[in-house]
Amino acid sequence: MKHLLKEPGLVKLFQQAELYQALLDLGRANLPTDLAPHLIGISIDQNKLVCLTQHAVWASKLRFFEQTLLHEFATHLPHLKLNQVIFKVVADEQKPAAKKRTVQRPDLQAAQQMKALSEQLENKQLAQALLRLSQRAEGDS
Repeated sequence: MKHLLKEPGLVKLFQQAELYQALLDLGRANLPTDLAPHLIGISIDQNKLVCLTQHAVWASKLRFFEQTLLHEFATHLPHLKLNQVIFKVVADEQKPAAKKRTVQRPDLQAAQQMKALSEQLENKQLAQALLRLSQRAEGDS
C-alpha cells in the first residue's frame, strides 16, 4: 500500500496549498500589522491579484495598499505581469441568529371592533383577515 502523501493528487494539492500560503504571506508582509490579519486569502486570476477579506470595511481599508501590493508582487513575481488588484468580500457562512419577536395580541375591545368592522366590509378577504385577527385576541380571554 502506498503512503498517502506519495499519491500524485495529494502532492499537487499540498503544492497548491503552499503556493496560496506563500502568496498570502507576501501580501500580509506588506500591510500594517493591524490590517494584515484581515487579508484572508490571495489568488491570481489572469493578470489580476485577487485579495479576499471577510468584511467590506476591511476591503475598503485594504484598497489604500493596492499600489503597494502590486509593486511587491511585481518585484517578487514579475512573470505574473499583474496589472490590477481586486478586493472581494467572502461572506461569512454563519447566519445571524433570528431575533425572537414578541407578538402582542389585540385586547378584547379592539377585537370586538375588528369583528364589527369585518361584518360591514364588502371586501371578503379583508373581512376574513380582520375576523381571524379578532379571534386571536378572543382566544386568550
